[in-house]
Amino acid sequence: MLNFTQFLKQLKKQINLNHQQYIYIAVSGGVDSIVLLNLWIQLSLKCLRIRIEVLHCNFNLRGMDSKQEEEFIKKICQKNQIGYHMKHFILTSNPSIQIIARKLRFGFFKQMLHQNGFNYIALGHNLNDSIETVWINIKRGTSLKGIKGIVYKKKYLIRPLISFTRSEILKYAQTNHLSWIEDKSNNSTKYLRNKIRQQLYNILDNPFYAGFKTTLSLLKEENSILTNHLKIIEQYICTKTNNKIYFSIKKILNVNLIQYFLYRYLSKYGFLNIKDIMKLIVSTNGQQLFSKDLNYVLLKQPQRLILTQIQ
Repeated sequence: MLNFTQFLKQLKKQINLNHQQYIYIAVSGGVDSIVLLNLWIQLSLKCLRIRIEVLHCNFNLRGMDSKQEEEFIKKICQKNQIGYHMKHFILTSNPSIQIIARKLRFGFFKQMLHQNGFNYIALGHNLNDSIETVWINIKRGTSLKGIKGIVYKKKYLIRPLISFTRSEILKYAQTNHLSWIEDKSNNSTKYLRNKIRQQLYNILDNPFYAGFKTTLSLLKEENSILTNHLKIIEQYICTKTNNKIYFSIKKILNVNLIQYFLYRYLSKYGFLNIKDIMKLIVSTNGQQLFSKDLNYVLLKQPQRLILTQIQ
């Protein structure tokens, strides 16, 4: 059950509340982020070492609804004497609109964090979001990394509600008489996440949630073991100098499961087709392979591959 005590218990496992902490709360106006903000307001009143401010992105995609959402958040912040920062974007209709909006949103978050010396950005993702993400990744094709769900903490991002279900969050909001704004686009089946959410609705219950949490815990441990092993392979194969990464082809061919390592390592640079990478390894010298976003290039040279960022 979600309450302030349980929220605080989970939070203490992730960040040190004995030190001064500056936290941005990402607020969209939906029930998840409003509950998250309410819990942080309570914490900031009880603990003077916690300072919070709100971040909100307005993409102007829903006309007056977007404007009302922004004004709604402003009133909450003003009522509770919380600093707030609103960022406006003008986007046109695009099949990749969600991906574009996400990049812009997190770019703004990161800028604010470093610009003002804050420690963390708190996001309102819940357990249902994590379950949906796993199924989205499975549908698209993924590795162990893609089925371990959304993590509680990743660098400067924290998700204090990730262990609580959507129904628990809704019940907390209703019990505490909170108001929020429903995003009508959440009901649109043109988005993959919404389709999966509707399909999952009838099978999600307490035993499922309990089993999912156990599975995520085990996958997290297994992924940690695998990640450490991949770091050992990286140290064996790779050399980094002058903003370039060199891969020894001789050593690559000595490693078992090398395709898995190369995919895990190079996919973060935009190289998603392992067959193309393997073809490059055995190709003639001077051949090149460009990343999906054209930001990086892999060059085949005698006995090595060179990864370089394109200026």
